[in-house]
Amino acid sequence: MHKNKLGRSGLQVSALSLGTMNFGADWHKVGAIDDRTASSLIDLALERGVNLIDTADIYGRGAAEEMLGRLLKGRRKKVLLATKLLGQMELGDDSTGGLSARWVALALEGSLKRLKTDHVDLYMPHGWDRGTPIEETLEALDRAMTAGKVRVLGCSNFSGDQLTQALGVSVASRRARFQFDQVQYSLASRFPESDLVPVAAREGVGLLAWSPLAGGLLSGKYAATGASGRRLDADAFPYVEPQRGAAMVKVLQHVAALEGRTCAQTALGWIMGKPFVSSAVLGARTVEQLTELLDAKPLSARAGLLLDRASEICSRP
Repeated sequence: MHKNKLGRSGLQVSALSLGTMNFGADWHKVGAIDDRTASSLIDLALERGVNLIDTADIYGRGAAEEMLGRLLKGRRKKVLLATKLLGQMELGDDSTGGLSARWVALALEGSLKRLKTDHVDLYMPHGWDRGTPIEETLEALDRAMTAGKVRVLGCSNFSGDQLTQALGVSVASRRARFQFDQVQYSLASRFPESDLVPVAAREGVGLLAWSPLAGGLLSGKYAATGASGRRLDADAFPYVEPQRGAAMVKVLQHVAALEGRTCAQTALGWIMGKPFVSSAVLGARTVEQLTELLDAKPLSARAGLLLDRASEICSRP
C-alpha cells in the first residue's frame, strides 16, 4: 500500500489505516467487535500493508485500548499506534478528562498500561479544551516526547484557527509541534477545506480523515429499498443532512459504475486523491467489509472532478 508523509515528522503512514472505535464496546451504536473478529481485521490490515492503527482512551472508556493491547502482543513493532486523550474517562468526574498537565500525564500512563507498550507513535488531544491554556497542554506533551513515551504529536478535531494558535505557541516556546490533525472528512463533510486545509498546507501539517464514508452512508447500502442500520437512526454518528446525503449517494453510484468500483471504494478513492490527506481511517465490522475497503485506489482525474463538483452542489443550503 502507498505510504504518505505525516507532516514533517519523518514518519510514513499507509494511505488507509485501521480505526478501532468499536473494538470491545458498542461506542456510538456502531456495534461492538469481539476479540476474534478484531484479531482477523488486524491480520488482514497488516497483510495488505496498513501500518497505522488508530484508537482513543475514550472508546469504550478503555475497552478498545485494552483489546489492542492483547491483540498486538508479539507484533507491536509492526504498527504505528495512535491514541488520543480528552474525554471524561469516569462519568461525572471532571478530573478524569481534559488537557491539563496533570491529566496529560495520567491519561498517557493509563493508555500505555492498557496498550501494553512503553510508547505510542502518535498521540493527540481529541479536541480543544477551553478550560486549559494550550501552552500548558503543549508543555506536558513535550515532556512526554522528551521522556520517550510519544514519538509524534498531533491533534484531532482542531479548527484552522485552533491549529494556528497551537503551532504559534510551539514556535514561541520552542516545543514539539503538532504534525497532523485528525478530522472528519468525506464527500459528505468537506468543511475542513475552507479553513483547516490552507493552514495545514502552509505549515506542513498532514490530515488524517476520520469517518471517510460518513458513518457508512457513502457505502451506498442505505440507498437500497428496505435497508436498515445505524445510519438511518435519528442520532446517527456522524450526522449528515438526509436530503443532501441522499443526493450525494446518487451521484456516487453513477461514478462508481463508470469506474467499475463499489460506492465505498469510490468514496475512499476520492479522498486518496487529495494530496493533503495522509491517511483515511477505516472502520469495519467484518473481514468482508475491510477487504472491500482495502481494495480502494485513487480515482481517475475525470471521476475525481465529477465528485468534486457534485459534492459542492449537494452541500449548498
